[in-house]
Order: sequence, then structure tokens, then C-alpha cells
Amino acid sequence: MPVATRGMMRGVSHDRLRPMGTEMILSNAFHLFVRPGVESVQKLGGIHGMTAWDGPILTDSGGFQVFSMSDICKLHEDGVKVENPIRGGWIDWTPKMAFEVQASLRPDVSMVLDHCPAKPSERNEVAPAVERTLRWAKEQRDLHNARGGADSGQALFGIVQGGIFDDLRSECATGLREMDFDGYAIGGVSVGEAHAEMMTAVEASAAHLPENKVRYLMGVGTPIDLVESVARGVDLFDCVFPTRTGRFGTALTHNGRLHLLNAGFREDTNPIEPGCACPSCLSKVPRGAIRAGFQSKEINSSMLVAVHNLFFILQLMQRIRASIAEGSFEELRADIARVYRPRST
Repeated sequence: MPVATRGMMRGVSHDRLRPMGTEMILSNAFHLFVRPGVESVQKLGGIHGMTAWDGPILTDSGGFQVFSMSDICKLHEDGVKVENPIRGGWIDWTPKMAFEVQASLRPDVSMVLDHCPAKPSERNEVAPAVERTLRWAKEQRDLHNARGGADSGQALFGIVQGGIFDDLRSECATGLREMDFDGYAIGGVSVGEAHAEMMTAVEASAAHLPENKVRYLMGVGTPIDLVESVARGVDLFDCVFPTRTGRFGTALTHNGRLHLLNAGFREDTNPIEPGCACPSCLSKVPRGAIRAGFQSKEINSSMLVAVHNLFFILQLMQRIRASIAEGSFEELRADIARVYRPRST
């Protein structure tokens, strides 16, 4: 899912999404609540009208974003108070409020408010976060059932927490499964841990989730992370990685990353990736011109690479689906591992 956090993509115009293979996008309920506000989104036609997107949309509850602002938030047992970054004052972001805001935004899939601990390796912090996540999930599941469940037109996904601890991941996933959510997400990963640790957490979570419901890994998007997570049973992803990386001058290619700001690209007449069918490469704007544009702070250079990277990731997901159907997934997995080495820290 490409990420339109506040209802707008960064560096990619929305009319590019469908032709590149996008099927679903993501926005963030907390950020939309802060600005432009729920009432404004409703007057724009809900989140679909605001994004001008007629396909499925998922909204994150904002749990990760709230807890990442630990310097301006105050956790309590019934939610978290966070300083309004736009208007000042305090927002009491509770499970009920997160649920009701998303019901008003009208996405196809909403996420529960969970507690994403800042230190996934500190058991004395992670264990209470799991207990809180399960308690809040039950509250939101009850609200969802009272509203009609998925028949209301909106699905609700639970989120597995547990840091790096297999037993806590298992406990959280099992507890959520017993609540029978419409789908399940794995949260609290890709927060600075090594690739191997992240994959251990993904595997420990996915192993206890139903095989007949969507399993969604939140905030993960590098090629190696995507392929390895699919190998562990994950179906759905979101991440700002492809567009953010592109906006800073790094292109994703079949031969690995290209750091286009490097001096070696100064007079390079090739497109970002020869043979690529993305709009940026088909435009034939050469690497050297893109590099010069970055140096001159031209917006178009950022957009060209962001579009290319998003296209690359969407094409990778298509290749993954095709390889599973054809029985060649392990070959693709090995190809990606050769050019996109997993991070050690």
C-alpha cells in the first residue's frame, strides 16, 4: 500500500497510482484528525473523496505515530494524551476515539489503537504494552461488533505487539485471534532492530494468526524485508520507504540501489534504470540531469525517483505473486537477497 499519510502522496501524483499497479492505499487517522480535521474530510467525501481514490483504503489508528512522539505524550491506562502539534493543547487519544474517528473517515479497513513500545528489547516495557494492547483491542472489537462488524462496510484489524520476545508475540497473537478480528497486523517491528531480529518477530507473530485472514506487516517496505516476510506468511504491507528514499536521491533497481547524487552520475545519459517501464524511465530524463536537479533543489528530480521506486516495489509485489503461482518463489527470494543485503543493525 502506498502511503498517503495526510490524504496526499508525497512525490507521486495520485493519477499515477492505478497505472503502476496500486490496488490499495493507506492514510493515518490521527494525522487527519489533527489536520484538516474529521469534519473537513467528511465534507470532502470521506477519505475516498479526499484522496480521489476509488479503491480500498486502510487507515492506521496513529498508535505508532503517537508513541513515537514520547516527548509530547502521556500514557495512561485508557489511552494516551498527546500534545496537538498544530493547535496546541492536549488530545486524549483513546481506543474509543480512534475507533470513532476512523468510522467517521469511512475507510474500508480501520486499525485498532495499540501500544507500540519505544524499546522493543526491554521486557519490563513490552509486557505491559501487550496487556494494554489486548485490553484496548477488546474494547474496540466490542465497538465494532455493536456497529455491525464488517457488514458496516468497514473491517477492523487487530495488531500484534510483543517486541523481540517470542512468548509475548505468541500471547498477543493468540489473544487477538480469540477476539476474531476481520484481519490481523504485525506491529512494533522495523524500529531499529537488525533484519534477523525483525524476521524472528514476524515469524513468531504470523505463526499464531489464522491462515484464512489477511496478515499485514506494518511499516515495512525494503525489497529484502518484503520477500522474507512473504516467505513467513505475510500478505499485506505499507511503507514510506520507496517514495522517501527516492526523494533523497536513491533509486531501487534490479541490480541494487543507485545513489544518484554520487559524482559518477554527473554525465550519465541513461534513464534511472534502462528497460524499466515506469513513467520516469520512459520519459528518458537522464541520470545526470536528475542529479543536477537534486543539487539545484528542483522538485521534479525527487518526484521522478519517487515514482520509479514506487513502481519498482509494486512490480516486485506482482513478481512475488506470480512466482508463488508458478512455484518459483525461492528463486526470486534468492535473487533479491543477492542484491539487497539484509541490514545487521
